Amino acid sequence: MNTFGEKIMNLRTQLNLTTKDLAQAVSIPQSRYSELEKGVRIPTEGQAARIETFFGLASGELAGVAKN
Repeated sequence: MNTFGEKIMNLRTQLNLTTKDLAQAVSIPQSRYSELEKGVRIPTEGQAARIETFFGLASGELAGVAKN
């Protein structure tokens, strides 16, 4: 099963970005972004939307993964 955290970590690593780079790009504190990747936290709709926009994903694409 591909969780939200696994999905965003794979997308981030494909672009060779650090968690700090990605967190800054989507205006999420680095600690919060790391928790999203680890599955400790579930993203807010706004956070998921900003991450989707950054990666050029369809609106709501990550939201479905986050709810599973």
